[in-house]
Amino acid sequence: MKQVLIEMQSIEKIFYADDVETHALSNIHLRIQPGDYLSITGPSGCGKSTLLSIIGLLDSASGGDYSLLGESVNNLDQKQRTKIRNKEIGFIFQSFNLISDMTVWENILLPLSYRRDLSNTQKNALATQALQDVSMTHRKKHYPAQLSGGQQQRVAIARAIAGKPSLILADEPTGNLDTKNAEVVMRLLDELHHNGASICMVTHDPRSAQRANRSIHIIDGQIVSDETSPLGKGMGTLSAARRDHCEVKG
Repeated sequence: MKQVLIEMQSIEKIFYADDVETHALSNIHLRIQPGDYLSITGPSGCGKSTLLSIIGLLDSASGGDYSLLGESVNNLDQKQRTKIRNKEIGFIFQSFNLISDMTVWENILLPLSYRRDLSNTQKNALATQALQDVSMTHRKKHYPAQLSGGQQQRVAIARAIAGKPSLILADEPTGNLDTKNAEVVMRLLDELHHNGASICMVTHDPRSAQRANRSIHIIDGQIVSDETSPLGKGMGTLSAARRDHCEVKG
């Protein structure tokens, strides 16, 4: 049996401001298995992105237990959290978060540059493969400002997958894209999952959520439903030629 990827028990997150407590998350129980394609949905302000930040070790829970790959992360210091995050988790953000004065190639190599377990040859090979996976090799010397929104998100996906992380976290990955480019990005995520990636995605779009094989719904910081579909509703793989054909200015 494969090792559980994420195990959360009784997770809480409380924010304090001017002597006021805001309970962003309450009594969260969540298990993510290798190969899951999980969508997290719910109204604005319900705690979706807060939960994703805790899963991704960008933030810490106020209470409860969180284990990643069988190891508790509750008492890790910031340096340890950063090291684990860089190796085990890939991030895809709504606003792409590419560094404007770095080329596509440099953006993808940046997270790999902190991996002491990889040689420079391995890092270059991983970055090359990631670019090929999203059909952006021909843009490797371009800067983000020279790319459309859809192309920037494809580069962001390449950056997320280059290090072969255990889990890909996507926070509203199509939120800044038009319909056609959103479809291209979602088909890329479908393809990554088809090839074995574990994905956890926050989305407000019901059509995107339906592509996952599992969906949890959050209201007022609590999970109110957790539904699994054996096959999901993803659109399958998309060839490089078809991706390029679908790409439009955004």
